[in-house]
Amino acid sequence: MGSRRRGDSRIARGCFAHHTIPEEGAAKNHHIIARSEAAWCFCIAQGGGVCYNKDKPKEKGCAMMKKISLILVLILVVQLLGCAAAPGANVETLKGWSFQYNEGTNDYSVFFALLDKKDRYIAAEVNVDIRIVNDREETVYQEVRSVTKDDFSNYYSQAAGEQFLANVRIPAGDIKPGSASDGKVYLNVYIGDVLWFDEVSCEAWNCLPIEDVRVQAEGLPQEVEIKDYDGSTESRICIEEVTYVHEKEYGSQVKITVSGTKTYGNGGVAMDMVNYKLLDSEGYVVDSGMIFLDGLSEGDKFRDDSILFFDAIPGETYTIVFSEYSL
Repeated sequence: MGSRRRGDSRIARGCFAHHTIPEEGAAKNHHIIARSEAAWCFCIAQGGGVCYNKDKPKEKGCAMMKKISLILVLILVVQLLGCAAAPGANVETLKGWSFQYNEGTNDYSVFFALLDKKDRYIAAEVNVDIRIVNDREETVYQEVRSVTKDDFSNYYSQAAGEQFLANVRIPAGDIKPGSASDGKVYLNVYIGDVLWFDEVSCEAWNCLPIEDVRVQAEGLPQEVEIKDYDGSTESRICIEEVTYVHEKEYGSQVKITVSGTKTYGNGGVAMDMVNYKLLDSEGYVVDSGMIFLDGLSEGDKFRDDSILFFDAIPGETYTIVFSEYSL
């Protein structure tokens, strides 16, 4: 292949020429030319510059020679025009590839540019094999897309600004949710067996769809005691409900809300505190802390949303466990 740089993939000129071999029908035309040329040479050898047939007049032989000559010229012209119009004949360079999420239309764009031999931006009908792999090595999208000249226009990409680019749109629903929002997008642009570029890639930063996180709390409602220094019970908190929100805009984090009622205590304790631990699906503690409930009297209801767990793994199920706090 020719020299390359980031964002610039060139096809060697020799490769294109080598792969413009005509298909079976055209190959047959080449055989006809070979036979016609052989007959022409035989005619010259036998007739010394004119086609001579002892059974027919010289004029008819010469007329036959002219017809053969005309047929040969027409075949050669057709072959030359076919080569000049070969798909991808003007395409020399692939550059400016990038990937982005379009919030307004809820889809993704794969951008790339094609240049001719004079480094001019052009449009061409090509195929592009697109493969998206997230940072956990999960293939979340793979498809061969056909690109027409109508897909080229002046587009604005977040990576390169406004350029004359092909815009291959992927609906958000076509990309499978995975366990990571970052990844790589791999492109392989080609025109049949005539022209192809090396596979190139670009980053997908915090934009790939991710699976939901699940949080569960077993054994609710659960009563938790808050004990004084001497071991006596100062208050009781009944945890009745746990809800959560999986926030995906900036990474993957879970906000947990705990609701309940203070069932015992005269308000002598300035603050009620409840311990919690967050376990993953294998039973490992991934987060722990305390819930602080300020100024509750017996019978008061509460709703606390102070638990925020960062770096939640998409697709994971977490269990929250509560326990008593001793002063």
